[in-house]
Amino acid sequence: MIYKFRINLISFLMGVLIALSSFPAWADRTPYDWALIQLDYTRQEKVDQLGRFMQRLHGLAREAVNDQMIVSFFEMNRSYVNAQKFQDPPVSLSTDVEKMRQQFNGYYIANYFVFYDILFVDLDGSVFQTLRKEKDSNINLIKNKPFLGLLSEAIANKPEHEIFIDFYEYGPSSEPAAFFIEPVFKNNIKIGWIILQCSINKLNSIFAATDDLGQTGETFLVNSQGLMLTESYFEGQSTILQERLDDRNIKVKFREKKGHRIVTDYRGATALSSFEVFEFLDTRWLVVAKIDKDEITTDQYRLHDKYYSHRLLKYLKAAPLSSSNRDDAYVHSTALRVDMDEFLKAQNKKTLETWGVATCTALIAALPKRFGYLAHISPLDRVYNNNDTNLLSQITKKIKSFDIYPCERREAVFVVVANHLYSLTNIVDQLIQDGFLLSQVWVCYNGKAKSAAVVYSYDSNDLTVTWKMNEENDRHPVQNLQDAVNVGKVIEEIMLNDTLDSLKMTK
Repeated sequence: MIYKFRINLISFLMGVLIALSSFPAWADRTPYDWALIQLDYTRQEKVDQLGRFMQRLHGLAREAVNDQMIVSFFEMNRSYVNAQKFQDPPVSLSTDVEKMRQQFNGYYIANYFVFYDILFVDLDGSVFQTLRKEKDSNINLIKNKPFLGLLSEAIANKPEHEIFIDFYEYGPSSEPAAFFIEPVFKNNIKIGWIILQCSINKLNSIFAATDDLGQTGETFLVNSQGLMLTESYFEGQSTILQERLDDRNIKVKFREKKGHRIVTDYRGATALSSFEVFEFLDTRWLVVAKIDKDEITTDQYRLHDKYYSHRLLKYLKAAPLSSSNRDDAYVHSTALRVDMDEFLKAQNKKTLETWGVATCTALIAALPKRFGYLAHISPLDRVYNNNDTNLLSQITKKIKSFDIYPCERREAVFVVVANHLYSLTNIVDQLIQDGFLLSQVWVCYNGKAKSAAVVYSYDSNDLTVTWKMNEENDRHPVQNLQDAVNVGKVIEEIMLNDTLDSLKMTK
């Protein structure tokens, strides 16, 4: 026991020494590099699961065509259906055949239920028996090509060997399906085929669980045409064989076979991705694990909030004011006016406005084109570390509970307007806690201004901030949303600069 302990201790210490000796090699990695490593683990896990599942299907398909129970069932039904073409069988025979079919259904459920259906097909392409009794029962596969698609084409070629047909929209089942076509032989003479149908839901379940990839991470499967074979949980409608990914991105990945890429994904977000081509029989699929780059930035801020909040404030104080420098701002005559210590929600294309934002903070929370909130937060609020009001939490609770679906959270926009930075970090921390990302937070800050007037239209996502300066004869700078600073971009820049600095230190 002592000897084994010493061996384990020595192994552990050797591992530590090796890690320490390679410190410069991994210390310069950015949080995005570490995220790609995590994506690699997840992608490999899905590849392994997919491989085991498809090998299991393949093994069962090969087993089925050699299963004496299935072959006997094939012959019995083929003979019975062919006999029916010439005369009505005796009632007793029909009863016995029906009993055999019921018994076989139990055998199928016990041994081959991983397949959605089994079709028994004669040499002329006629389906003489199925288990599900769907619209492909008792029809000729070769003569119904428009309805049956790829399956019809494959049977028309009279295959002598096993064929796998990739998932496609299969008319009789009204959903995507894949097929193993297995020739059936008797005394070395082909007598037909059994076709084992695979449903997409079993494949989709492999890629459903992505709890270790945060709120924007996901894994999915793509066919060689760039169509998703699994569901996206960020879309309200099914994406299976409906969502076509960027052809340039997909072709490169199939060509490279395995690696990493930073891409603009199908939702328009910048994402880190780890990919690998999976080959099965004559089919090639792309396994992808990805996560939004903005979530990695947000997680890094959350883990080191004191450090990054200090750097954020320092950046904002030093940043030059970007503005249109107009003399005045347009104020909508029918706008909803927001007073201090309150917030209002605008719908039906209404505009929101507030004035006199001095020691206070104006906060906009919106889903452009759908709704917008404007709050006038006083120093008595929670974001100033006081307890009289808690307007931000009330707004985010309403948004998450009533205004949006979880998959739409990424589309929300938050804008902080103030002539100080006292409330900013608390607002950022609260938004992160509520599940929003730094890239969704914008800041309009002017430390030289006396106060601000804010007008916001959610319908056009149009913001006008008019700064009243301390001197009466000063021009009043006017800022729009394009003049605001994006918090996510600032933190990302700081993170990358920190990595460059660490590289210089290790050289």
